[in-house]
Amino acid sequence: MNPHRTDLRHTARQRCKGTALLTVLFTLILALCTGFAVRPAHAEEPDTTTNTDQAAKPGVSITVNSMTPVITPSSGYKLNLTVMNNTDADVDHGSIDALTNFTYNFISRTDLQEWAEGRGQIPLPDLLVTLHVPRIAAHKSVTVNSSLPASEQILKQFNSWGPRPLALDYRSDDGAQTSTLHSFVTRSQDGLQGERTPQLHMTMLMPLTAGDWSLDETTLKALRADRSAKTHASAIAALDSKSTEALRAKDQLMQRFPHVQTLADPQVLATLQTPHTQALMQPADFDITRYSYAGNANGYVNAGVPLSSWASSNSVQTLRTVLNDGTAERPVYAMQGVGAWNTEALDTARMQGYDTVIATHDFDDQDDTAAHTGVYRVPTAHGDVTVMATHPMLSQLAAGQATSQQAQAETNTAGRLQRFIAQSAFYQMEQPYQNRCLLVSFGPDSSAANVSTFMGALQEASWLDLTDLETLRASEPYMSGDDAAAVADTTTVDPAVYDTATLNTTLTTLAHTRRDLQHFNTSVLLADGSMPGDSAAQAGDANNTKPGNGDANDTGDANDNATSDDSGDALGALQWSNRWLQAHDELALLSLNANTARSSALTVATQAMVDYLRQGIGLTNPTNVNVVSESASLPVTVTNSLPYPISLRISSRTDSMEIVTSRFVDVNVPPDSEAPATLEIRVSTSGTTVANQELVNHEGVPLSGIHTTTITSSLQISDKSGIVFIIIAVLLGIVGLWRQFHRKKDPDE
Repeated sequence: MNPHRTDLRHTARQRCKGTALLTVLFTLILALCTGFAVRPAHAEEPDTTTNTDQAAKPGVSITVNSMTPVITPSSGYKLNLTVMNNTDADVDHGSIDALTNFTYNFISRTDLQEWAEGRGQIPLPDLLVTLHVPRIAAHKSVTVNSSLPASEQILKQFNSWGPRPLALDYRSDDGAQTSTLHSFVTRSQDGLQGERTPQLHMTMLMPLTAGDWSLDETTLKALRADRSAKTHASAIAALDSKSTEALRAKDQLMQRFPHVQTLADPQVLATLQTPHTQALMQPADFDITRYSYAGNANGYVNAGVPLSSWASSNSVQTLRTVLNDGTAERPVYAMQGVGAWNTEALDTARMQGYDTVIATHDFDDQDDTAAHTGVYRVPTAHGDVTVMATHPMLSQLAAGQATSQQAQAETNTAGRLQRFIAQSAFYQMEQPYQNRCLLVSFGPDSSAANVSTFMGALQEASWLDLTDLETLRASEPYMSGDDAAAVADTTTVDPAVYDTATLNTTLTTLAHTRRDLQHFNTSVLLADGSMPGDSAAQAGDANNTKPGNGDANDTGDANDNATSDDSGDALGALQWSNRWLQAHDELALLSLNANTARSSALTVATQAMVDYLRQGIGLTNPTNVNVVSESASLPVTVTNSLPYPISLRISSRTDSMEIVTSRFVDVNVPPDSEAPATLEIRVSTSGTTVANQELVNHEGVPLSGIHTTTITSSLQISDKSGIVFIIIAVLLGIVGLWRQFHRKKDPDE
């Protein structure tokens, strides 16, 4: 604890009862004694990298639960704190003094950061309020609060606007425990005399996106069993109820805070079925920066993610579908992924129809020392791109992160809000007549409560003018042309964040599962929806009928060459099969989402889709077969629970050269039906072997697991063999008789 501040506690209380003259003298003396060091007016923004060598937890710690973020003539001052006893012994009664300095002005951003980290040496002669703390049991906490009405005289001592230092100073009555927490208190311009300088423009962005998509089992079952067009492939991915409600709560904030700018992922928009958005981002929050860095366009196409799937026009089309309005429009901005918005990535975005992108990290003029408009016009091969860069520190606070590990008050929303308000006020005072517009972004995982808390406080910030995204985009760019391009290309991130090895594995897996679906559609499903020959399946069908050759790469409506049934909303076989590809590609696109931490789970889900489709066909076989002759039959049954006919093969192998089965048997099976088939068994000796049967398509690709049948041969003489032996015996008998009657007798007989 600062010993200088400990001495001030008693003085601060006496000052509240003293005269104004004594106050002035006392403040001057303190200022001389502490020896203020004058810092440069525009110190460089502090490094916000967290320090892993955090100080040990104190015996007693203070947490701000809530605090009046902006003091106005009518706000009063409310304070709610939690005091935690981290020791093994009870802590005596104590008190917390809320100390400030009504006349102190922060002179640099370093000044603010040092204060937030508990390193600043600022005299605090002014006592706002004292909170009495009861006895605290070991490893327990208590909550204390205070509320000063707006008429309280001490609040009128804030006779100039701006951020002020605040220290919450705890001391137990026995002096055994002390603790101090540094924060800020900010007075608005309302109710104060003097000229008002122009407001600082600020745009508050709330991304509406998600990363916890998963395979929807209900939709998956409907895809296989249902011929109706009412089942949409886009529904294959779903969010759980908790995530959906969290997104819906954020979406509804627009009705309370019209200045919050919602940037919606079209996939989320389709899930919520809501029009509450000012702008759209790329479909599925696709990571454009990673795509550009990977340089593997064919890999993405083979995985089911062609350029058209994440073009800006696709976002608008989704909006029109959700609103059922073919003319609906919203601006579309590309959100930054894990990588950098260098000129190559910006050109890729521009090629896809995005003339404006939002940079959420690693895009700023690091040599600049003052907050400035974060708008850049960067030339690319496909045209200029407007980059709207978020302010790093303010966005960090809004997204729920402390500016440093040492800033102990910023461990929760209330503390971060106090810092945000103070920091924004300082930025306005730093260049009061400079026309600037800052972009601040909440994190994709920010809760509705966090956004609501910040937006409610910002409405009281008289020095801020909350604007929309289009106003920001129309602002005078901070840089343009070659200068802006240089900033883009000097802004780099660690190549490790791209994780190209994992990306290539994901793309390979997706390409494999998509190819499996294509093989099923072209080699198993009868694309014209009709059975060859008779309507019933023919056992051991030797005509080797193969499915139609519909283009399985077409993931559109597939209306051409498709046969629908009599129902108006029923799909033809080709449409039905292409819907599976559309569902696969939906999962593939989401697995490449910049905000998806579970991309591997979605990739695995595509394999689950293929497996479930294949499970729609099955093979039933006997467990054991006994053979007592040279030939026999092995009866099997192929089932088809799909709504369309299929054509496939039964493959059979044995592990014996003396006991064998038919190698392949072709089978056609009607929809929702079954068909018998027969495998011939040939034996040449007695013994036992195992026959392995599986379903394959006409290209030999397995469609099912291995089914086994044990064949036991007890070979006996067959009819033909017996006849041969009898004939030989008869011939031998005839020869014997002939010889008996025609041989010459010996004279001695």
